[in-house]
Amino acid sequence: MLRVAIVDDEAEVRAELSSLIARYADEHGVRILVNEYADGRGFIESGAVEDIVLLDIEMPGINGMDTARLLRKGGVSSEIIFVTNMARYAIKGYEVGALDFVVKPVRYTSFAFKFRRAVEAASRKGSSRIGVGTREGLRYIDTDDIVYVEVMGHKLIYHGTRGSFEAWGTLKDVCKTLEPFGFALCNACYLVNLAHVVAVSQDMVTVEGGDELKMSRGRKRSFMDALTRPMGS
Repeated sequence: MLRVAIVDDEAEVRAELSSLIARYADEHGVRILVNEYADGRGFIESGAVEDIVLLDIEMPGINGMDTARLLRKGGVSSEIIFVTNMARYAIKGYEVGALDFVVKPVRYTSFAFKFRRAVEAASRKGSSRIGVGTREGLRYIDTDDIVYVEVMGHKLIYHGTRGSFEAWGTLKDVCKTLEPFGFALCNACYLVNLAHVVAVSQDMVTVEGGDELKMSRGRKRSFMDALTRPMGS
């Protein structure tokens, strides 16, 4: 599944782009998850690392070009397509490694051609890197390195192959980010990377490293369904 962010301060434009993406996905048989953001700051602070970013240039606060610079500074390699009515500025996209730009109002034919290039490039990368907000700032981690995420009080603890760290956020948002990468809840406190599960008993999930996580009765069926589902289905 590809993850796409639409970052634009105009709700109508976000809705239009979302509709174009849905049409493209339907015509090409591609699974795409779309997340919308009303400004660059909200997108950056979300910590989301998407495969493709459709980025407006003129936005209040952090404009699109500065948003792209912050992404690149943080090591994010998402495919960027600028969506703007100011093509002369979009041409400067080479400075931030943008793939292309489309001009408002967006026409499907032109959009589909350029979006296809982004889909192909993102698919080749197979990127699965996310940004996590911590006390020290944004921290980037490969989803493959996350064993499970634990809720403890009002904080999140990411248990990884290279150690653990505390982070900000809600489990609901973490689920939205990680479930497309093969994660599932075994109870209300643990979101587990299914690739790191080594054993399952009647009410316990054992992950790499030896941690045993309680599996609730209410989550057992959905967790086991996710665990036995073929990858990519």
